[in-house]
Amino acid sequence: YEAQPEFLRKSLNGSGPWPKNARERLLSNVRTCYRLITGMDSAVGRIMAALEELGLDDNTVVIFTSDHGALRGVHGLTGKWIMYEESIRVPLIIRDPRLPEAQRGRRCDQMALSIDLAPTMLSLAGVPIPKAMQGRDLTPLVHNESVRWRADWYYEHVYNTRPPRRPITPCEGVRTERWKYVRYPETEPTVEQLFDLEHDPLEQENLTG
Repeated sequence: YEAQPEFLRKSLNGSGPWPKNARERLLSNVRTCYRLITGMDSAVGRIMAALEELGLDDNTVVIFTSDHGALRGVHGLTGKWIMYEESIRVPLIIRDPRLPEAQRGRRCDQMALSIDLAPTMLSLAGVPIPKAMQGRDLTPLVHNESVRWRADWYYEHVYNTRPPRRPITPCEGVRTERWKYVRYPETEPTVEQLFDLEHDPLEQENLTG
């Protein structure tokens, strides 16, 4: 927490200096989160069982994902919004029962984005993908086809809050397979971060200097 810039410590991500009961609060928050995860796991199980009962499980593609991660005390911060890995990474599981047995259960290393979901679902449904869509169809990856994929992508978060809530600091950046560059454009002077994710996966050493 103390290593973070002052504007982040005072933002909604920072929520002020850690109080004496910070550990208990964090543990309570984590327990609540895992209760929700357990409930979600049970609900997904009921959905899958219903598909099987209706005879639809062999012809239904199921996509499981989330809208954002959460810091939960990592880097001394809470919430989401900024570009640390714990905040921007989310699960993405695509179950296509039509795949051959040998292609199931694979893990892809390619970088997928939320904007890829709509074109992927259209492709799976046999519907043309509008040219205006920015995302990419993930089905070649699902089918284990050799295809050139994105090597980098742009991140942007511009939403802010109004008093009495603490502010959310707008940020933007570029993520490649190895590097992450982060910029906080509304700070004066502009604060930048550069992380070598290969050698510093926990993003603890800012290399912009």
